[in-house]
Amino acid sequence: MDDRIAAAFSHSTKSTFKDMFGLDAVESGSRELGGGESHGWDLSGLVGLAGQAQGVIAIRLTESLIAGLLAGSGVVAGGEDERRQLEGGLVGEITNIIAGSAISALTGLDMEIAPPVVIRGPSHIIGWPAIAPVIAISFKLPTGGFEVDLCIRH
Repeated sequence: MDDRIAAAFSHSTKSTFKDMFGLDAVESGSRELGGGESHGWDLSGLVGLAGQAQGVIAIRLTESLIAGLLAGSGVVAGGEDERRQLEGGLVGEITNIIAGSAISALTGLDMEIAPPVVIRGPSHIIGWPAIAPVIAISFKLPTGGFEVDLCIRH
């Protein structure tokens, strides 16, 4: 994968968490994901890319991290169903902002993103397209970690 694509997503992720939550997301490394790798993520926000670059981007978080982010935003749910709905909406919004900002920064590449989709469930599986390696960029917050996974062919 082009290093400037990974750098754009890293910068966009840091900016999004700073702007939305006042939190410093610190990049803590990257690695290539293998098939069938187990993980501890509870929610993933996904967007598809089309145009001069194609692929899938996922923002992967734990239930406790997204619950903390929602609580920190001051939004209070009226019950369990509403809380789950708000958490899913927040994951989708974070994913959309990160992807949109990163793509805007990648001048010279004409791309479009699909609306975000949220997957929920412990250790859920994403069926990555077999078009490129999946690169996982890990981030740490004072309240926990999360990951941005990129599978992009350009």
